[in-house]
Amino acid sequence: MAERHLVMPRGINVGTRNRVPMAELSSMLTDEGYADVATVLQSGNVIVSAESSGPDQIAASVQRLLSEAFDVNVPCVTRTADQVRAVLERNPLQEVVTDGSRYLVNFLSETPDSEAVAALLAEDHSPEALAIEGTEAFVWTPDGVKATTLSYAYLEKRLGVVATARNWNTLQKIATKL
Repeated sequence: MAERHLVMPRGINVGTRNRVPMAELSSMLTDEGYADVATVLQSGNVIVSAESSGPDQIAASVQRLLSEAFDVNVPCVTRTADQVRAVLERNPLQEVVTDGSRYLVNFLSETPDSEAVAALLAEDHSPEALAIEGTEAFVWTPDGVKATTLSYAYLEKRLGVVATARNWNTLQKIATKL
Protein backbone atom coordinates (compact mmCIF):
# COMPACT_ATOMS: atom_id res chain seq x y z
CA MET A 1 0.00 0.00 0.00
CA ALA A 2 1.27 3.45 -0.90
CA GLU A 3 2.14 5.77 1.95
CA ARG A 4 1.71 9.56 1.82
CA HIS A 5 4.80 11.71 2.39
CA LEU A 6 5.39 15.44 2.77
CA VAL A 7 8.58 16.58 1.05
CA MET A 8 9.92 19.92 2.25
CA PRO A 9 12.67 21.40 0.08
CA ARG A 10 14.29 24.26 1.94
CA GLY A 11 14.11 27.73 0.49
CA ILE A 12 12.53 27.27 -2.92
CA ASN A 13 10.23 29.93 -4.37
CA VAL A 14 11.02 32.30 -1.52
CA GLY A 15 12.04 35.65 -2.95
CA THR A 16 13.77 35.62 -6.32
CA ARG A 17 16.18 32.73 -5.73
CA ASN A 18 15.65 29.02 -6.29
CA ARG A 19 12.55 29.40 -8.45
CA VAL A 20 10.84 26.12 -9.27
CA PRO A 21 7.60 25.93 -11.26
CA MET A 22 5.46 23.72 -9.04
CA ALA A 23 3.30 22.32 -11.87
CA GLU A 24 6.44 21.23 -13.70
CA LEU A 25 7.89 19.69 -10.54
CA SER A 26 4.64 17.80 -9.96
CA SER A 27 4.71 16.42 -13.48
CA MET A 28 8.34 15.33 -13.13
CA LEU A 29 7.63 13.60 -9.82
CA THR A 30 4.77 11.71 -11.46
CA ASP A 31 7.18 10.70 -14.24
CA GLU A 32 9.59 9.49 -11.53
CA GLY A 33 6.93 7.05 -10.35
CA TYR A 34 5.31 8.90 -7.46
CA ALA A 35 1.52 8.79 -7.27
CA ASP A 36 -1.07 11.35 -6.18
CA VAL A 37 1.45 14.20 -6.40
CA ALA A 38 0.16 17.46 -4.95
CA THR A 39 1.77 20.77 -4.12
CA VAL A 40 0.68 22.95 -1.23
CA LEU A 41 1.27 26.66 -1.61
CA GLN A 42 4.07 27.96 -3.82
CA SER A 43 6.80 27.52 -1.22
CA GLY A 44 7.78 24.03 -2.28
CA ASN A 45 5.68 21.76 -0.11
CA VAL A 46 5.09 18.57 -2.09
CA ILE A 47 2.96 15.59 -1.14
CA VAL A 48 3.56 12.25 -2.83
CA SER A 49 2.48 8.65 -2.43
CA ALA A 50 5.14 5.99 -2.67
CA GLU A 51 4.91 2.21 -2.40
CA SER A 52 8.17 1.27 -0.74
CA SER A 53 10.42 4.28 -0.55
CA GLY A 54 11.23 5.58 2.91
CA PRO A 55 11.34 9.29 3.76
CA ASP A 56 15.13 9.54 3.33
CA GLN A 57 15.00 7.93 -0.12
CA ILE A 58 12.22 10.25 -1.21
CA ALA A 59 14.07 13.32 0.08
CA ALA A 60 17.20 12.29 -1.86
CA SER A 61 15.17 11.64 -5.01
CA VAL A 62 13.46 15.05 -4.91
CA GLN A 63 16.74 16.77 -4.06
CA ARG A 64 18.40 15.14 -7.09
CA LEU A 65 15.47 16.08 -9.35
CA LEU A 66 15.54 19.72 -8.21
CA SER A 67 19.26 19.88 -8.92
CA GLU A 68 19.17 18.17 -12.30
CA ALA A 69 15.99 19.73 -13.69
CA PHE A 70 16.07 23.23 -12.20
CA ASP A 71 19.69 23.74 -11.08
CA VAL A 72 18.36 24.29 -7.56
CA ASN A 73 20.56 22.71 -4.91
CA VAL A 74 18.72 22.66 -1.61
CA PRO A 75 18.31 20.06 1.10
CA CYS A 76 14.99 18.27 1.39
CA VAL A 77 13.45 16.81 4.52
CA THR A 78 10.58 14.34 4.30
CA ARG A 79 7.98 13.11 6.79
CA THR A 80 5.19 10.58 6.45
CA ALA A 81 1.61 11.74 6.80
CA ASP A 82 1.42 10.04 10.19
CA GLN A 83 4.55 11.85 11.35
CA VAL A 84 3.12 15.23 10.33
CA ARG A 85 -0.12 14.49 12.16
CA ALA A 86 1.85 13.44 15.25
CA VAL A 87 3.71 16.78 15.19
CA LEU A 88 0.41 18.64 15.16
CA GLU A 89 -0.92 16.50 18.00
CA ARG A 90 2.18 16.95 20.19
CA ASN A 91 2.26 20.74 19.95
CA PRO A 92 4.61 21.18 22.95
CA LEU A 93 4.40 24.99 23.05
CA GLN A 94 0.62 25.28 22.83
CA GLU A 95 0.47 26.96 26.25
CA VAL A 96 2.44 29.99 25.02
CA VAL A 97 1.58 30.24 21.31
CA THR A 98 -1.03 32.83 20.34
CA ASP A 99 -0.42 33.13 16.57
CA GLY A 100 0.19 30.14 14.26
CA SER A 101 2.05 32.30 11.74
CA ARG A 102 4.71 32.96 14.39
CA TYR A 103 5.01 29.37 15.53
CA LEU A 104 7.58 27.34 13.59
CA VAL A 105 8.29 23.67 13.39
CA ASN A 106 11.83 23.00 12.23
CA PHE A 107 11.98 19.56 10.69
CA LEU A 108 15.43 18.09 11.30
CA SER A 109 17.17 15.60 9.01
CA GLU A 110 17.96 13.35 11.96
CA THR A 111 17.77 13.22 15.73
CA PRO A 112 20.42 15.63 17.04
CA ASP A 113 23.00 14.75 19.66
CA SER A 114 21.38 14.78 23.10
CA GLU A 115 24.19 16.87 24.63
CA ALA A 116 23.78 19.54 21.94
CA VAL A 117 20.02 19.57 22.55
CA ALA A 118 20.47 19.83 26.32
CA ALA A 119 22.95 22.70 25.95
CA LEU A 120 20.62 24.61 23.64
CA LEU A 121 17.56 24.06 25.83
CA ALA A 122 19.48 25.20 28.94
CA GLU A 123 19.94 28.68 27.42
CA ASP A 124 17.52 31.57 27.85
CA HIS A 125 16.01 32.45 24.47
CA SER A 126 13.46 34.96 25.78
CA PRO A 127 11.12 36.19 24.51
CA GLU A 128 11.22 33.18 22.19
CA ALA A 129 10.44 29.66 23.36
CA LEU A 130 12.05 26.42 22.16
CA ALA A 131 11.14 22.77 22.49
CA ILE A 132 13.04 19.95 20.79
CA GLU A 133 11.46 16.53 20.51
CA GLY A 134 13.16 13.89 18.41
CA THR A 135 13.53 15.23 14.88
CA GLU A 136 11.54 18.43 15.38
CA ALA A 137 12.42 21.74 16.96
CA PHE A 138 9.40 23.88 17.87
CA VAL A 139 10.03 27.63 18.01
CA TRP A 140 7.64 30.33 19.24
CA THR A 141 8.63 33.71 17.81
CA PRO A 142 6.37 36.32 19.48
CA ASP A 143 8.17 39.19 17.72
CA GLY A 144 7.77 37.54 14.31
CA VAL A 145 9.65 35.02 12.24
CA LYS A 146 11.94 37.62 10.64
CA ALA A 147 13.14 38.72 14.07
CA THR A 148 13.88 35.24 15.41
CA THR A 149 17.30 34.32 16.71
CA LEU A 150 16.31 30.65 16.63
CA SER A 151 16.38 30.40 12.83
CA TYR A 152 16.80 27.14 10.96
CA ALA A 153 20.40 28.16 10.18
CA TYR A 154 21.14 28.75 13.86
CA LEU A 155 19.58 25.43 14.82
CA GLU A 156 21.53 23.64 12.09
CA LYS A 157 24.79 25.10 13.35
CA ARG A 158 24.08 24.32 17.00
CA LEU A 159 22.61 20.85 16.44
CA GLY A 160 24.71 19.65 13.50
CA VAL A 161 21.71 18.63 11.37
CA VAL A 162 19.84 19.94 8.32
CA ALA A 163 16.66 21.85 9.17
CA THR A 164 13.76 23.37 7.31
CA ALA A 165 10.93 25.26 8.96
CA ARG A 166 7.20 25.52 8.33
CA ASN A 167 4.84 27.67 10.34
CA TRP A 168 1.94 26.12 12.22
CA ASN A 169 -0.73 27.52 9.91
CA THR A 170 1.01 26.05 6.86
CA LEU A 171 1.34 22.67 8.56
CA GLN A 172 -2.35 22.62 9.32
CA LYS A 173 -3.13 23.35 5.64
CA ILE A 174 -0.75 20.62 4.56
CA ALA A 175 -2.31 18.10 6.95
CA THR A 176 -5.70 18.54 5.28
CA LYS A 177 -4.16 17.32 2.01
CA LEU A 178 -2.29 14.36 3.45
